[in-house]
Amino acid sequence: MAKIGLLATLEVCKGTRAFWSPSPERKGLINMKSLMPVIAIAMLSLANPSAWAASRTKRVIITYKPGTSQMSCDKTLAKLGGKSLAAVVGEDNGVRKFVATVAEIPSDSELDRRRSASAQVLGDWVPGVEDLAASDGVLAVEEDYRIKWIESAPVSFHNMPLPNGSLETLGLGKFQKISVAHVPQRDEIRWGVRKVMAPSVWDVTQGAGVKVAVIDTGIYWKHPDLEGQVAGGFNAITEDIDPESYLDDNEPGHGTHVAGIIAAKRNGKGVVGVAPQARLYAVKVLDGEGNGSLSDVIKGIIWAANNKMQVVNMSLGTPMPSPAMEEAVRYTKSRDVVIVAAAGNSCVSAGDPTACKEGSGAVLYPAAYPQTIAVSASTWDKDSQITGFSSRGPEVDFIAPGNDIVSTIKGDKYDSLGSLSGTSMSAPHVTGLATLAVSLGYRGLEGPDGVLNKLKTAARTLPKVASDHQGSGFLDARKLVD
Repeated sequence: MAKIGLLATLEVCKGTRAFWSPSPERKGLINMKSLMPVIAIAMLSLANPSAWAASRTKRVIITYKPGTSQMSCDKTLAKLGGKSLAAVVGEDNGVRKFVATVAEIPSDSELDRRRSASAQVLGDWVPGVEDLAASDGVLAVEEDYRIKWIESAPVSFHNMPLPNGSLETLGLGKFQKISVAHVPQRDEIRWGVRKVMAPSVWDVTQGAGVKVAVIDTGIYWKHPDLEGQVAGGFNAITEDIDPESYLDDNEPGHGTHVAGIIAAKRNGKGVVGVAPQARLYAVKVLDGEGNGSLSDVIKGIIWAANNKMQVVNMSLGTPMPSPAMEEAVRYTKSRDVVIVAAAGNSCVSAGDPTACKEGSGAVLYPAAYPQTIAVSASTWDKDSQITGFSSRGPEVDFIAPGNDIVSTIKGDKYDSLGSLSGTSMSAPHVTGLATLAVSLGYRGLEGPDGVLNKLKTAARTLPKVASDHQGSGFLDARKLVD
C-alpha cells in the first residue's frame, strides 16, 4: 500500500462482524498487536449500541466447502431467508474448488436471530453457525465489509466519544494525506529498478508474454509508457471487461503507479518497469477513492485464477482476516498463480525505524497468509534499511524498494510521473522479479521449481535489518539467471 497513512481502516464503522473462528494458518504466530485496531473499532462500536444497531449490515459472504453444488448453495440461502447478489466460483477441470455467495440476509433471518451479544466483538464465533456448517457445507459466514484498502484515514466514528483517550492511545496513531511529488524527465531506469539489478538480466529475459494481474484501482492504460502493455482486464465492481471499465480513476493513479513499476515500456522515455515485456491485466476492485468491498477483492482474485494469470500483484490490505479471502488465495495458489502482496504501512515509528509503537506494525492481509509472498519496504540509501512505516513480522518474505519510487501516474504524456512511498511500491518490484522467474520456466509458488524457491536463491540478507523485517532479504535479479 502507498504510504498515505498507517493502516487500512473501516470506512464508516459499520459494526463489522465476523462469524468465524480466526484461522490459525498464518505465516507466523498471530501477533496480538495486529488485533489492536480491530479491537479499538469494536470497543467504540459497543460504546454506542444505538449507533451499532443503526449501522447493522445485512450483506454477507457465505463460503462453502469445495465441490458444493449451486443447488446446495441455494438451499442454504433459502434456509437463511436471504437473497443472492453474486455467485463467486473458481473451477479447475470442471470441479468447483472455490464456492462463495455474496448475499443479503434479512434482519429476522435464522443467522441474525442466532447472533449473540458477544458476536459484536470482531472475530467471535456465533452460536449456531457450527450447525449450519455441519449440515450445509458452509465453511464461514462473514460480513461483506467495505473499507479503504490503500489509503489510510481516521476511522469515522460518527462522532461517537472515544473511551478514555484519543486515536493514538488506542494504537491507531496519526494519519497523513497523500502527497505526490511530480518528477522531471530523466533516465528511464529509476533507483528501485536499478537497485534490484533488473537491467542486468534484460539481455536474457524481460518477462515476455508472462500474464500479470494488478488487483488495484485499475490501470490508466492510456499513459504512453503503458499503452500496449495492458492486454486485458476486469472490473470486479461492475463485472465488466470493457477496457474503459478498468481504467484507473484514482488520484494520482495507485494501480497505474504499481503497473509502471512492474512493466512500463523500455523505450528510453518516462520510466521502465522491472519486466518491461510482461502482459499486464488490470483487475479493478477499488473505486477512485481506494475503497472497496471484501467481495469485490475476492472476485478479483478468483478472476485472476480462472483466467490463468501467472503472477498477481496485490498492493492493498486489511488488518482483518477473512475466511473467504483466505480460501480464494488458497485456490489461486492451487492454480499455480503466484500472489505477491504488500506487507502494509502499519508501523507507527517509535523514533527508530527498527521499532514500532505498541499496537502497530503487523503485516496486513492478504500478505499475512502463507499462500502469498509478503514484501516489506526498504529505503533508497546504500545500506537499504527498513522504512519507518513498513509493516514487519515473521510473515515477511522479502524486502524491496519502497521509498520515493518514481513511476507512471494518470496522464497522457511521458512526464506524467509521480513519486510515491509505501509497501505498495515494494510489492511490484518483487512481482516484476517473479515475472522474470516465470519467464525462465519456474512455475507456481512452492516446490523446487517454484517461484518462491527461485527468488530465495536470488536474495541476500541485509546485515543491519532484523530477520522478521526482511524475510529472506533483498533480491538481486542477476542471481535469477545464474
